[in-house]
Amino acid sequence: MPANKAAGAEHQHTVDAATVLRRAAISGTCASLLSTGMLACGGSVDCGSAFAPVNAVSHWIWGERAMHANRPSFRHTVLGYVIHHAMSVFWAAFYEGAVARKGAHGAGAALVMSGLAIAGIASFVDLKCTPHRLTPGFERRLSPGMLALVYLAFGLALPLGSMLVRRAARRRD
Repeated sequence: MPANKAAGAEHQHTVDAATVLRRAAISGTCASLLSTGMLACGGSVDCGSAFAPVNAVSHWIWGERAMHANRPSFRHTVLGYVIHHAMSVFWAAFYEGAVARKGAHGAGAALVMSGLAIAGIASFVDLKCTPHRLTPGFERRLSPGMLALVYLAFGLALPLGSMLVRRAARRRD
C-alpha cells in the first residue's frame, strides 16, 4: 500500500473541533434532559420536590437561598436548568472529543463505556475537586443512591445523543 494511502486510513477518524462542538451540543442536550428528569424523580423521592435539585444548581448565583427553594421559579428553576445544561454540554465536549480520537463511531459498547467514563470523571470533579460554591448543588438535596442514578443517566444519555447525531449524519451521506 502506498504511504499516502496508509496515512489517509490512519486519519480517517479525525474530526475537526467545530464538528466535536456541534456533536457535543446535541449529546450534551440529550444528557441534560435525561439527567434533569432523573433529578426531578430523585427530588420527588428524597425531598418531596421535583424542582428542589434543579433549583439547588442556581446556588452558583443565589447562594445558600437556592438550597431551600422547593417550588418552581424563574429565579431558581430556569437558571438552575440553564447552568446544568451548559455544564452538560461542557462535559459532552470531552466525551465527543474522546470518541472522535478513539474512532469509536459505530461501536455502541465503546460509546456507552466512553459515556460512563466521562460521567464518572464529571462526578469526581463535581463532587470532590470543585470549590463548594461551584459544585452542582443537587448533591445536597439528593441521597447518595439518587445522586449515582443522576450521573448514570447522564453517562448513558451521552452515547444516546451521540448515536442519534451519527445516524443522522449517515443518512445525509
